[in-house]
Amino acid sequence: MILKTLKINTFLADPTNCYIIHDEITKETMIIDPAGEIYKILEMLEILKAKLKYIVVTHCHGDHVGGVNELRQKAGGTILLHRICEKNINNQEIMLTEYIGMEPVILNDVRRVDDEDLLHLGNIQMRVIHTPRTYKWRNIIIL
Repeated sequence: MILKTLKINTFLADPTNCYIIHDEITKETMIIDPAGEIYKILEMLEILKAKLKYIVVTHCHGDHVGGVNELRQKAGGTILLHRICEKNINNQEIMLTEYIGMEPVILNDVRRVDDEDLLHLGNIQMRVIHTPRTYKWRNIIIL
């Protein structure tokens, strides 16, 4: 397994962390919180010769979802979001895009996940753990 962290610049002063989890054998890959700067993510996918399987959104703030649609358009993958975040998925007041100077982000064709769901990347098995307000703003953690 390969785990990479990319610092993605957004409209905010501090960069957002984007994570890449990659199964070296099957090449299946998961991107977590593609905030923007998709060229950085695509470059890493190319280096890894990756097959993008999942795009995980930990929560619906604009500085975490800014690159989701472009990444999906260019590399494929299924967008995953915790079911409890469903009501926030296209609520611009929750996403805060206008507040941070971004264009609105509309997410479509999102697959909902629930607490304790299992996700597989090749031989890697991960469990969804819902963490409302216990870890800053994140709503899901993949272990």
